[in-house]
Amino acid sequence: MPVNEKEIITHLRNAKKAHLGWVARAHALIKGKPVDKEKIPVLPTECIFGKWYYSDGRQLAHLQTYRVIEGSHNELHKIYADIFNLLFEQKKGSFLSRITGKHKKQQAQNLEQANRLFFDLQKMSDNIISKLDALEKEIRNIMAK
Repeated sequence: MPVNEKEIITHLRNAKKAHLGWVARAHALIKGKPVDKEKIPVLPTECIFGKWYYSDGRQLAHLQTYRVIEGSHNELHKIYADIFNLLFEQKKGSFLSRITGKHKKQQAQNLEQANRLFFDLQKMSDNIISKLDALEKEIRNIMAK
């Protein structure tokens, strides 16, 4: 577990970088690019950022700026779960819907909805990044004392 400012900041920045990579992979998935779904887990405790937050990051749990991140991170994953379900849960379609073309129409509607939800996901991600920046600033202020 990091104990000095440099290590803490490095771990925090690595977690932020992992979060941004996760968001980029989620966007690529929506755009139809080949992405390993395992690299964009649905559960907030399974992404690299979440693993940091609930392990090494816990040393910062006494800071309010750390604690407020959790709600936003959980909401981000809730939005992503909705996107994931739109893209993958309804992919098969019934035999009848595939014959009549309703399946393709449903897929198009799901993709449109997933794109709208990604806008919300991006806003939540920006919110998380802003909170992480505030956390880094608070850590620097504490260490400077």
